Amino acid sequence: MIAEGNIWTVIKALTWAETYLEKFKVPEAKIDAEYLLSHILKCKRQELYLNSERQLTNQDINTFKGFIQRRSKREPLQYIIGEEEFRGLAFKVTRDVLIPRPETALLVEEAVKIIERQRAKGKGQKTNVIDLCTGSGCIAVSIAKEIPDSKVYATDISEKALDIAKENAKGHRVEDRITFLQGSFLEPLKEKGLEEKIDIMLSNPPYVSKKDMEKLQPEIKEYEPPLALYGGEDGLDSYRTIIPEALTYLENGGYLILEIGYGQAEGVKELFGKNLAYGEIEIIKDLSGIERVVKAKRE
Repeated sequence: MIAEGNIWTVIKALTWAETYLEKFKVPEAKIDAEYLLSHILKCKRQELYLNSERQLTNQDINTFKGFIQRRSKREPLQYIIGEEEFRGLAFKVTRDVLIPRPETALLVEEAVKIIERQRAKGKGQKTNVIDLCTGSGCIAVSIAKEIPDSKVYATDISEKALDIAKENAKGHRVEDRITFLQGSFLEPLKEKGLEEKIDIMLSNPPYVSKKDMEKLQPEIKEYEPPLALYGGEDGLDSYRTIIPEALTYLENGGYLILEIGYGQAEGVKELFGKNLAYGEIEIIKDLSGIERVVKAKRE
């Protein structure tokens, strides 16, 4: 039992945590404290205040203090709790993979639209999809879940990242429809017999430039894998590899859909323009009005 003077209620824990995080200049300290405590207590954030005098167990207190100390060092919330939601699904995340972002869901959204449009025109029911730099597997798993009769090939250079992606695929019961391959970009697809058989290729590749790497907030710079972030001097190295090589695998009428960084749209569009086999090059903005995705069709 906890001694009377050491009893921690929900409100006492939140007050302590907010004050502690503010000492380390953590942004949105109050919200972060609520997020972590609601995760521990398995409730919604607003429910914390409806039960503000609820007493915490010793285990709850120790876990919460550990979480807050980790957050004070600017470790991302998602790594602390070990998961992040993406398109309504929970994905396991560790420091071996990028944390899924809402903007990346645009890739999946565009792919689903294309597949539904193709099928409405009478195209066959089986869809072959490639997800390059799969990381946590959030794109590959989402496609497999939302397009049940699709076949997805997911590549990543990191063996540890692929282990996490496989766990996520198994957790969402789509492991039988995703083939995971280790290697850089399209390299592991060689000799798989996929030439001109892919309907859609997607990727959220490394695209942070050398200059921007230095400006990243601590949560990203100090915790997320540099291999999944750094895209060369100007941030466009990944696209220089993917755009021409994708033509080997895309069928006629197939699409290449790429996430891009801020201010990179014209540079990536220019790279597409150097390969005459691409047409219908389109730049898509996210909900904040930022150019976030470039999509092109193999003619």
